[in-house]
Amino acid sequence: METDLKKQAAKCGYTTTEGLVLTDGKLTPRGKLSVNHDYDVEVCAFSQVDQLLNKAGVYQIFTDDGIPLKVGIATKLRARLRQHAKSSQKYLKFKHEGTGVQPSDVRSTRSILAKHLYFDSSIAPAYDLTTEEGRRKFLQAECYLMITYTDNRESAREIERLFEAKKMFRYQGTVVKR
Repeated sequence: METDLKKQAAKCGYTTTEGLVLTDGKLTPRGKLSVNHDYDVEVCAFSQVDQLLNKAGVYQIFTDDGIPLKVGIATKLRARLRQHAKSSQKYLKFKHEGTGVQPSDVRSTRSILAKHLYFDSSIAPAYDLTTEEGRRKFLQAECYLMITYTDNRESAREIERLFEAKKMFRYQGTVVKR
């Protein structure tokens, strides 16, 4: 089974099988939601966020290697994804500075993605994800977005719940050091 998944992943252009989920025995191709094939997905880079519609929907963030990082929803997708792209350090509130900072010592007031990245040294060793600049460069150079527009936030939330139930995203739930 693992070998079949690796073959399917390579055929679809993925370089890893981390986080990939089979739907009806097959790997979902890029550009389609793995939870419901009736929805269309728009694929774009973080540099193209300003071109997105500012309406309700679901966003998925992946590394270029196909590792699913995060799923989220927004009433205004463009505005929400701008927050993630900025990855602002000033919105990470630290109880104390220095070594030994744990996830429970940091609160994120704008982008939980920034907090997840801050504590994940394994996803992108070439970038210093503890800095705003490092996170921004990583998102710009190594990640892409899959966008699904919905009629409202409730519809987006239903799709997000389906994704969360599959537990395929690396950043889901509590932030941990990696």
